[in-house]
Amino acid sequence: MGSDPRAAEGNSRHDDDLDALLTTMHRRLGIAIVDRLNAHGGPPELRTPDLALDRLLAATHRATGKAVSRRLSRDDYAAQRNSALQASLGPRGHLARRPATIRVKYREGALRLVHTYWPFDLAEAMRTAVRIVQDLCDLLGDSAQPLGRADTVVEQLRDHLEGMSRRPQPYRSQAALSGLDYLNAVQSALADPAERLANELHSIRELLDEELAPSVTALQAPGRAYLFGVGAVAQDLIDDLAHGCGHADTLARVVAEVERASNDFIGADLTSAKLDDVPLEGILWDATTLWPAQWETRVRRASLPSDEEHGVLVVAAEGCDSVVHADA
Repeated sequence: MGSDPRAAEGNSRHDDDLDALLTTMHRRLGIAIVDRLNAHGGPPELRTPDLALDRLLAATHRATGKAVSRRLSRDDYAAQRNSALQASLGPRGHLARRPATIRVKYREGALRLVHTYWPFDLAEAMRTAVRIVQDLCDLLGDSAQPLGRADTVVEQLRDHLEGMSRRPQPYRSQAALSGLDYLNAVQSALADPAERLANELHSIRELLDEELAPSVTALQAPGRAYLFGVGAVAQDLIDDLAHGCGHADTLARVVAEVERASNDFIGADLTSAKLDDVPLEGILWDATTLWPAQWETRVRRASLPSDEEHGVLVVAAEGCDSVVHADA
């Protein structure tokens, strides 16, 4: 179902051959003009019968040169524009390099897996947990604050971590290890960092329940004399949370890669894709995207200019009353 890489390579080679041919013709035509003028002793006089041919050759030389320059500058601009756009969208991972027809076919399933492993911003949630523990350290170090408030902060942290742990548990089927199926490849990519994050969260909750919480509760009797031990446990918890932030950031990058592979179809060849049951909302495309027969007008009517770059459109939930052109 995917686009033939050999056909794309053939088209690219054909364009390169045409550029080389035009450049060679331009150079040889210039040589011919110089040789002809030199053979006649320099520029001909106006009464020379061959003047019309000389002028024709010179005009053709100029026109060919301009055509070659425009073509080369156009190709350079297109390459620079595509490079800038790809840079703004982020790095292309191995999933984004899969055939476009496969990515669009399994788009809904891939995005559903993203929601399973990333139901909300886990990276920000981890950083919030770090701030809660830091607030606890500040409270314990402030003699003007009653120690009773520390228990409240510990409960806040416990509720926050419990909320993160209530997300759907990552599940990886044995078939995912083969990596042969696109959705299995998506699931495998998400499952690795998600499992590491889940294990880190489990260890953090154990440290909170078994060491920090009892230490804070025990402070009520002797007072602040035992703050050093509590502070050491709190610092260990901050270190573990910071380590967990790294796992959350890794998972966030994989999520971004899956979302890009599911949404970025700029310049893609979808002519052989079956789109009847495919949700297209959120797809990015441009004038170089190839759609199946009778689909391009439908997609244009459902698209709006995106914020990515001039000429890039996004398929919206509600379409437009008029056709939107990708080069507008």
